[in-house]
Amino acid sequence: MLEEKQNRKKIQSEIGPNGEIKKVGSSHLDQPTSQIDLLDNILKQITGTVSIKSQTDIADLKDIQSIELSKYPDIELSPDLDKKISELQIIANSIEKKNVDIGNISVQDLSQFKVNYRNTLNSSQLTAVLITEKPVLVIAGAGSGKTRVIVHRVSYLIEKGIDAQSILLLTFTRKASREMLERVETLLQDKRVGNVTGGTFHSFAAFILRKYSNMLNLPPNFTIIDASDSEDIIDLIRTELKFNTKDKKFPRKSRIHDIISYSRNKNTTISSIVHEQYTGLIDYIPDIELIYNGYSKYKVLSKILDFDDLMEILRDSLRDNIRFRENLQNHYQYVMVDEFQDTNIVQKEIVDFISEKHRRIMVVGDDSQSIYAFRGANYENILRFPETYPECVVVKIEENYRSNQKILDFTNCIIDNAKIGYKKKLFTKNLRQSTPIIKRAYGQQEEAAFIVDRIMELSEQNIPLNEIAVLNRADWHNRYIQAEMSKRGIPYVVVGGFRFNERMHIKDIISYLRITYNPADAVAWHRILKYIGGVGQVTAGSVINDFRNNDDPFSFETFKQRKFYSELFMLGKMLAQARQPEYTLTQKIEVIKDYYSPILKAREDDYFIRMQDVEVLIDLSKKYKDLDKFLSDFALDPPSKRVADQTKPLIDEGEEEGKVTISTVHSAKGLEWYAVFIPHALEGMFPSNRATNIEEMEEERRLFYVACSRAKEELYITFPRNIYSYDAFFYLPSRFLVEISKEKYIFNKD
Repeated sequence: MLEEKQNRKKIQSEIGPNGEIKKVGSSHLDQPTSQIDLLDNILKQITGTVSIKSQTDIADLKDIQSIELSKYPDIELSPDLDKKISELQIIANSIEKKNVDIGNISVQDLSQFKVNYRNTLNSSQLTAVLITEKPVLVIAGAGSGKTRVIVHRVSYLIEKGIDAQSILLLTFTRKASREMLERVETLLQDKRVGNVTGGTFHSFAAFILRKYSNMLNLPPNFTIIDASDSEDIIDLIRTELKFNTKDKKFPRKSRIHDIISYSRNKNTTISSIVHEQYTGLIDYIPDIELIYNGYSKYKVLSKILDFDDLMEILRDSLRDNIRFRENLQNHYQYVMVDEFQDTNIVQKEIVDFISEKHRRIMVVGDDSQSIYAFRGANYENILRFPETYPECVVVKIEENYRSNQKILDFTNCIIDNAKIGYKKKLFTKNLRQSTPIIKRAYGQQEEAAFIVDRIMELSEQNIPLNEIAVLNRADWHNRYIQAEMSKRGIPYVVVGGFRFNERMHIKDIISYLRITYNPADAVAWHRILKYIGGVGQVTAGSVINDFRNNDDPFSFETFKQRKFYSELFMLGKMLAQARQPEYTLTQKIEVIKDYYSPILKAREDDYFIRMQDVEVLIDLSKKYKDLDKFLSDFALDPPSKRVADQTKPLIDEGEEEGKVTISTVHSAKGLEWYAVFIPHALEGMFPSNRATNIEEMEEERRLFYVACSRAKEELYITFPRNIYSYDAFFYLPSRFLVEISKEKYIFNKD
């Protein structure tokens, strides 16, 4: 009996937090003939007599609804979290009282306006456009036309006679703001639209901090570094402090950067982030804090700002500098924020400081699509908006223009089961009917074969391949699918890989440019000095210290007796020439290209292809007059893969047209396809087994909702009987599927 209890205790310790069966060695189990038998044997030993086949009927699953939710592990809910969720539910439920009377708004006389707002917008959209003098929360469901609302609101404000310069539009991509304002200009045929300030939070911050640099005691020629530059500085400090040799387990530069950036986005301490999410690094907290201290000082000396600095400095300046805050409040009297559910704490505070005087703020978003907690986004921002602005009105936009009603019925069910959030029910006038299909396959190969079979059928029905997407919870979930597509010759593109601005040769050219603008930029200096023979890290540090004390940063006279002086001299000569104020931006890059080409040619076999990328960069530069604007835009919103229509060769990246898209769900937000496939819908995979508390599980639910709501006409959710990963065994269908009424889908089993 004692032996039986010990054996049972050991086996139970191998059950993961989401009910997955952890890998069990042969020391206490006979070798199974299949994964199902492995699971069967484990459960027999745990329960004494009952096998998996009779206990859950997973192997002969006839309907997902036959699985009881009690089979799934409970999700952690601490007293503090329970209290917070209760608060948010009260706020969410109270918004029904704030819903504006659409009837009263819709009868307004709009005959004097050029744009026919009433015919162009549905009643909810029109209401959101017409309320301009008080705070407005627009809850815009997936595919409900939120961009149309923002476009027409900007148009309406300008038609009302509001000065376009007093309008601020904040988005999460520069492309989004540019397209919105272009649409406004097309609507109005009015050049005043160009005076609207539109852009991302980061580009807006860069513009404002440079404009008011004297008032804020900032160097006007600061340069902006990206995440990889930040990691390089951290690695440099980590090495100088000898932490790289201190302990093999000491976190690498990318992990340290993630911890620092996440703590800043969450507006909390490094210590609290490590205790919450990186418990294995608790002993290193003082060392990470020391690195952060050195990192901060390094940036000040080099006159550089990282992405988080832009947000923090703007927020702190608005909070502490009254004259600066009043300037921005008086200038920007109408504020609009897109995708408000994706803002972090610091971004929300920026918006609140600017809006607090006139309170003419409209935020648009969908709490059901808040999926970026991993980068600091705070879903509470949109839920607590009525708490911050108690006089606000709420407009819910629920008519969907993307998906058919069968898909909407399915996605509505997903979000109806949410523990947190505003209640909404999407509907459509799209009469086409295609019920979502849930497919259980025997194994991963069979799952991939089903998906590819259906893709081929869709192609034969003249559905373009670029209207089809496979959306994964994690990158590795698509490995069998990629193999199957390759075997059958179906072209596909995997979203991800190196972006244009991350390519080595492009970063080199940009580094030379940054130095001509900000000679104190030590990150850029370290990058280009490594191409000078005989200049290592220590010597590079000496060169950088020398020019900081030299009136002419490009003379290098101190090093005249060193072997590498002639190369330094040529570098200095090139930089001095490229820095000439009479040179256009394109001419500056041409000067750098002439110097850099021989260096690249000696180092890279694919020199010719890489130089074509440099030509693309030159083409991009022709659109800019100012170097500072070019450098800011390039750092904050880098060019996409298809950066120039007339220039085809971009390394390792082909055109995406005519190809199936394979993407993570996070990368697919805001996009849509005729048909969407979501593989590996097993508990522990989607939702991820990393979701251990209710907040994390609810984010997984929202992620699943986003994936499903990308589909316009056909939606397929698939899973194999089981997946045996390197340390776990997953066999239960996703809990999100079990919660959905069986009338909302068709279930096909292997």
